[in-house]
Amino acid sequence: MAKYAACALLLPAAVLAASGDDQDGLFPSYVSLSFELIGFPDWAGTRAQPNEYSANMINNLVNIQGSPMIVRVGGNSADRAIYDKTLTTATSRGCPNADKGAWQCIGTSFFDSYGAFPAGTLYSHNFNLATWNSSGFDTLRDTVPLACNALRGQLEVFEIGNEPDLFIPLRRPNTYTVADYVDEWRNETTRFEKYLADACPDMTENNKYMFPSVSSPGARLRIPDIFKEGGDSLDKVTQVSAHNYMDGATNPGVTLQKTLMNHTAVVRSIGGHVKYAKSYTAPNPDAKYIIGEHNSLYGGGAVGLSDVYGAALWGLDFSLYAASTQIIKRVHFHQSIGSPYADWAPTGPRQTKAPYYGKLAAATFLAHSDKIQVKTLAIGPRDDVDSGYAAYKGDKLSRVALINLREYDSGSSAQRGSQTYTVGVPPRSRWVAQRLTAPGARDKTGITYNGYAYEAESLGKPVRVQGLETDRVVRPDKNGKLSIEVADSEAVILVRSC
Repeated sequence: MAKYAACALLLPAAVLAASGDDQDGLFPSYVSLSFELIGFPDWAGTRAQPNEYSANMINNLVNIQGSPMIVRVGGNSADRAIYDKTLTTATSRGCPNADKGAWQCIGTSFFDSYGAFPAGTLYSHNFNLATWNSSGFDTLRDTVPLACNALRGQLEVFEIGNEPDLFIPLRRPNTYTVADYVDEWRNETTRFEKYLADACPDMTENNKYMFPSVSSPGARLRIPDIFKEGGDSLDKVTQVSAHNYMDGATNPGVTLQKTLMNHTAVVRSIGGHVKYAKSYTAPNPDAKYIIGEHNSLYGGGAVGLSDVYGAALWGLDFSLYAASTQIIKRVHFHQSIGSPYADWAPTGPRQTKAPYYGKLAAATFLAHSDKIQVKTLAIGPRDDVDSGYAAYKGDKLSRVALINLREYDSGSSAQRGSQTYTVGVPPRSRWVAQRLTAPGARDKTGITYNGYAYEAESLGKPVRVQGLETDRVVRPDKNGKLSIEVADSEAVILVRSC
């Protein structure tokens, strides 16, 4: 096998902290989820009959991260959803009691899905802003009582509108401006807060918003302009949200190695958010920047790219690099029924998808994210495919991530290569190695993390795979050099045990 040895010197966090952009710390549950609103009942089930498979898949991440999952329910369908009290189902694509053109409706039982995920889960609910007519206004009035009562005791924030920059030109004219958007948002939140005070007065004092949920840092409606226009009327915004996708599912030139399994592309994508987050001053000084919705490729992802093991490696690298900025406080991976980029299929036929395994590795490295500081490591000869990270708790080095993004396909006749990465650690420390692996980057099955599979057959519960290592104990030499071999298209998380 081809090998390369490099030594990354790991400095104490106190030394590294001087270069940090924001020392307030990350949010807990850094690796969180976003669910397309119209499909949410399929993912969650109901409080009376929760989807056991989904509950287990979320619990796996909760147990690893050490904090409850933060679930955002929203997306494009939130701005299309019209409430129909006559519906006998949670959702419907037929809306006979709505205005002409409405094609997604929710019924009263939709709100039974809040509370179906494991106890402790916190939710945000996305209200419809785009439907600026009587059906949209009535939907807000009628669903605020249902939402607030369902979310009492398990609310993260409220969200009003999704990707308002993309209202143009189908739902707003080309002349739609930042001032128009802010006026609509203030109008809607004024009515929302009245309905909230009437239905759930106990929830008004700590009312907070995720906002403005633009489609990207390059959105036509710019956050700096929005905050300047809105001023103090936006002082309840505590999570400044922008969305991110690496590219479009059908765009020419998109490849696994160039677009997803590419650290340079990840740095470029996240760099845009870091620059954006530094470009505005929020009215609320406690407001923090998050990526409220993201995944590999917009449009639901692409078969053969978003649903393969290489996308799991991308998800790992993206999460860790975002955390290393200290500016992006949390990321929400978007889930949609039937989409290639989904982590699992919650209903028939149930299936664990390849990207989920990257979340397990990311959650391991980012456990108790509000108590760690993440730094990047230069570990190999190529910045585009050799990616390393260190996590510190105070001055103590606690975890190391080593990611080899070179694409290897299991159908190739070539021998699978590898890299030997060497990092500097305390000489007498002991580490546990947990490996994210699969036969090849384009495989959709046979994927494991730390020797375990989390497949639908076990309803997402971990099952030990014979012949694969788990919690392998490794130690550095007397000089504190710790060497680990990582195959092409593979990653290793090192967790310090003493």
